[in-house]
Order: sequence, then structure tokens, then C-alpha cells
Amino acid sequence: MEAANSLRLMSCTNVQISGLKLINSPMMHISVGKSANVDIRGITISSPGDSPNTDGIHIQQSQHVMVTDSVIGTGDDCVSMSDGAVDVSVNNVACGPGHGISIGSLGIAGTVATASDIYVSNCNLSQTTNGGGSGFARNISFVNINMNEVRNPIIIDQYYCPHSSCASKLIIHDADSLQTTAVQVSDVKYLYVTGTSTSSVAIALNCSQTVPCTGITMDNVNLWSANQGEQVQSNCIDAKGSVKDKVSPAVPCLTQ
Repeated sequence: MEAANSLRLMSCTNVQISGLKLINSPMMHISVGKSANVDIRGITISSPGDSPNTDGIHIQQSQHVMVTDSVIGTGDDCVSMSDGAVDVSVNNVACGPGHGISIGSLGIAGTVATASDIYVSNCNLSQTTNGGGSGFARNISFVNINMNEVRNPIIIDQYYCPHSSCASKLIIHDADSLQTTAVQVSDVKYLYVTGTSTSSVAIALNCSQTVPCTGITMDNVNLWSANQGEQVQSNCIDAKGSVKDKVSPAVPCLTQ
């Protein structure tokens, strides 16, 4: 049976949560659904890095949500945004351990999913793992983000498969055979993102051949290996966009 969330907001309007400390939730620590005008600030969340499905704050089918000035360490996403998340701001959040700050689980089992107008800024990610359907994810910004020993600091993956069997899996060495229906990803900005990567591929833009990513913008991105003497690289599949200034490692699929 599905475990319980510690705190669940459902069909709420004009809510403020502040000053709480949540520890070792059986599943998600805070879940926000079908709500509007939600202000979450000054929250501390703590659970082991190997605890499954313990998202810190999960937001879906909700609009005008703010998450600020919080410290989150979990075994899953520190902040996760899914279908129907619109106008979400995440600012000054320290994340780690965990999977990072993510927009995902869109279009599961062929459903139509949307997420838009998401702004993540002034966040620190430390020792985290990640910085098929239809619909869209668009107008998303990551600004002033510091990475410390993060696996997959920047990743867009339209072939993500969290289960043992999925309609489409990413096989990088056989990219010509990749076909999938996917959520359309567009207008995503990575601005002033710096820090260290524990994976050799620091920037991965793995997009669908049938629904390519468009409008990807990078400006002042500087990622280097957390392992002394090693180099990091980027990987692209069907991603289109531009580089404004000083992006390392270089991302050849984006135009200067």
C-alpha cells in the first residue's frame, strides 16, 4: 500500500506554511495539489538519502506557489513539480541529499500533461543526483544555482524510465532508433549555473526525435569535474537553442 504523506494540501487557497520541521516522512513530506496562492517558507525537511519516494515538497495541479528560504534533504526530489504546476517560484533553497529540483513525471501512460512558468533561483544543490505522453513543459528558468558534487547537474531527459518496463528507453549508442511521443519542452533557461559534477556528462539534453526540445538557452554556465584531473562533457539528442556567453563544457547543439 502507498505510504502516507506527512502534510497534504488539497483544494486549498491562500495558504501560508512557515517554520515547520519535518523528519523522516513515510512518503512525501509536503504535497500540494489542486491549490492556489500557496506560500511555503522557512521549512526544514530531513530524511535519509536512500529513503525512496520521500520528496520534500511536491507540487501538481496548482498555481501561484512559492517555496523560499528552506533547507531540504531527502531520498527523492527536494522540490518536484509535475502536471498542472503553473507559476511556481523556488528561491533560496538548500538541497541535499536528494535528487535535486525537478520538473518531471509528465505524460505518464500517454496522458496529456502541462507545466509552465517555473522560476528556480539562488539555490544550492549539494551531493544530489539530478539537477512518454503529450503536452508541454515551457517557460522554465534556473538562475544563480550552485552545484556541489552533483550527479547530472543539468539534465533534460524525455526518455526517463523510472520502472522496469517503459514504452521507450534511452540508448545513446543507437540514437537513430529513438522514437517516442513526449511532452514538448521549450523555452528553458540556465543562467549563472556553476559548480562540480560527479558524472562525466555534466550537461545532458536528451530530447525526442518526434518532439525536439526548442528554445534552450544557456548563459554563464560553468561546470567542472568533482574528481581531480577528470574532464566533463555534454551530450545532446534533438535539442535546439542558443548559448549567450561562457558555457563550459561546450554544448555543440546550441548555437552561439
